[in-house]
Amino acid sequence: MKIPKFIKENVKLDTYSTIGIGGTARFFAEPRDIEQLRQALRFSKENEVPFFVLGGGSNTLFPDTVYNGIVIRMAKFNKVRIRGEECVVSAGFLLPRLIFLLQQESLSGLEELFEIPGTVGGAVYMNAGSFGREIGEAVQSVKVLTYDGDLITLSGQELNFSYRHSDLSRFGILLEVSLKLKKSSPYKILRVMEKVRRKRRKTQPVGERTLGSAFKNPEGKSAGLLIDKAGLRGYSYGGAKFSKKHANFIVNFKDASQKDVLYLLKLGKEKVKEKFGEELEEEIIILKGGVHG
Repeated sequence: MKIPKFIKENVKLDTYSTIGIGGTARFFAEPRDIEQLRQALRFSKENEVPFFVLGGGSNTLFPDTVYNGIVIRMAKFNKVRIRGEECVVSAGFLLPRLIFLLQQESLSGLEELFEIPGTVGGAVYMNAGSFGREIGEAVQSVKVLTYDGDLITLSGQELNFSYRHSDLSRFGILLEVSLKLKKSSPYKILRVMEKVRRKRRKTQPVGERTLGSAFKNPEGKSAGLLIDKAGLRGYSYGGAKFSKKHANFIVNFKDASQKDVLYLLKLGKEKVKEKFGEELEEEIIILKGGVHG
């Protein structure tokens, strides 16, 4: 097996996840351009090694032992350009940083997503949203590298955005996205950002090690409220617990493992199903044995 120089072996993963959990990746790549990304995909295919594309690690739960594949981190794809009311931004650009930049450029459309951690690519992949706004509403088009190494452009409509979902993974790996925004007063945008920040800090465990919302909200209902009413707010197992501040957040408070978090996820689903008849679906991505959980 010939390994390209930019692909590292046995890289610790806990530092690449906001919850601070993870063993090692057998292979790890941070491609600097499209050609290196193609090489990483070829390496995966030729050696029958699974791959996982990592954004900011803000909703990814890594295994405790070895991820027997290649983690492709898109951090070096981090360019942005603005023309009028259009912003073209690379997949690895950090979402909070982008929203700050748009505010300075008097461009409105994403400020309700302020302080959602992670990258633009990850946000588009899962159609991240908060306070009544989803990123998919602003997506005009995307440039994608297919799994066979071809470059294609897709419209936002082709991604079929819905609640915490897009069809992006059907097509390939996101390289950049074109966002359609609107001119507005920078002071008005800033006021929304400050309001969002205050509300987040009041209602969510900001600053603690979490993966954001553990479960998607069932239609018309709050997953956090259901977990709370099921008696699990603050409940702990091992080094992980349901946050006392917001029960839909699982916190790593003391050297938690993936096993601890998986137990809480299973318990949350069982208790909510038992008490309310609601099926909770994970919002986080779980990696186990080289594939999605």
